[in-house]
Amino acid sequence: MVSPEASEMIANIGTLTLDQVRELLAVTKSRTQEYVDKIAKVRIGSRQSEEKVRSTIAMYDFFPPECRRESQHLIDSMMGTIEKMNAAREEGEKEVNELIEECISIEKACMKRIEDLMEKEKTARNI
Repeated sequence: MVSPEASEMIANIGTLTLDQVRELLAVTKSRTQEYVDKIAKVRIGSRQSEEKVRSTIAMYDFFPPECRRESQHLIDSMMGTIEKMNAAREEGEKEVNELIEECISIEKACMKRIEDLMEKEKTARNI
């Protein structure tokens, strides 16, 4: 589902010239790639952070039982942090995926407009 702003932009694509549509298409493709790159970076960073926290938690297994009991609140806190990190990452990915979907919808509208304009140009030459 695209935002109202994206819907309006898609509707207005039909009024653009071929050069304007090509320009918009290039910008939109660039934006799509930026969003894909951002998701990749976030996933890598998130997984690295999660691995660090999990390895810290795993170290507590080597502590004597009494120390583990005393540190249980820290372990629980770290597990809670992992859950919050994952939830935040998932929400961020969802939002960026929605932006990517909007960009792709705009790209498709641009491609359609280019096809229509080129077909009109071809038809005009044949007349």
